[in-house]
Amino acid sequence: MPSLKKIVLPLTLLLFTLILASCGQPDNSSAPTPSAAATSQATVAPEASPAGVKEAAATRKYTDYKKREVEIPATPQKIVYVGSNPGDLLALGIMPAGASLSVIGTQVAYPDLLEGIEDIGYPFSAEKILAVSPDLIIFDDWDETGIEALSKIAPTVVVGLDGTFPTEERVRQIADLLGRTAAADQWFKDYQAKVDAVKKQLNLKEGETATSLLVLGQDLYIMGNKGLNETLFGRLGFKPAEGVQKVITADERFVTISDEVLPQYVGTHLFLLTDTGSKTVARQNALMDSGLWKAIPAVKEGRVYTLDSKYNFDDPITLDRLLDEIAGIFKGKQ
Repeated sequence: MPSLKKIVLPLTLLLFTLILASCGQPDNSSAPTPSAAATSQATVAPEASPAGVKEAAATRKYTDYKKREVEIPATPQKIVYVGSNPGDLLALGIMPAGASLSVIGTQVAYPDLLEGIEDIGYPFSAEKILAVSPDLIIFDDWDETGIEALSKIAPTVVVGLDGTFPTEERVRQIADLLGRTAAADQWFKDYQAKVDAVKKQLNLKEGETATSLLVLGQDLYIMGNKGLNETLFGRLGFKPAEGVQKVITADERFVTISDEVLPQYVGTHLFLLTDTGSKTVARQNALMDSGLWKAIPAVKEGRVYTLDSKYNFDDPITLDRLLDEIAGIFKGKQ
């Protein structure tokens, strides 16, 4: 990510997050099939109403994250999403008409699901949004200055400020906004079943720890309480390595480190997040050719796993596909 303001976080972060967050799919026969909601590209449509219930009014009031009361369409037809997690909508079966794809379009784990979505730019272009003619704008960006301008184009609902809420809370908020609560319930039910299957496959022993190391350009970052670690520690049962736990305790999303202190952070397993940029590749090669790297126990014992940095995002689609990646890695080692 070009920017290091927030990782897996805001769009500044975007870039870092984004890049913090940049693979072919492994053999996933040991894991459940991803839920249909995680891969569908349905157009916006409300969930079916019980028989006999009258059709909703043309508009309704909605109080957003900024405590703004916004009059929105009861059944929006053309949504524009401003933020770094369009996968939040896609997991609910909603395909936005436009989204901020300029930065993340080539860095997320689901480029195949973005076809047909108009890129509104980042920072967003008012002209491009006007061309889409949205009837609802969903805003989840760190730069609040854009809210007023967007509100002049179409009803604009602020659901967060890029990184405000953890994944499930964020997605359920959007589901409530768009009448897709049943879709959200089903997605998280399917996801938990998949988590359970992968966790069983890993069969971790007591005390096994993990570390996420991001190589980005010339820099090294130890991930803390966001990104890949949300899955490793929050879902799959890995424990943070001692040095990583200190980062998490300090409520840091990541810390920049030098080569010399890397061994202080590495646990039983080391997950290496990287990309194919020339600077990143050169930095990674230099690190892996060093005596310091080769002396790390996890390296010597073959417990280093390389993942594309695109898996550092925390939208539902990425989380689902990350489980496939991890299942494939460990199946190959069994």
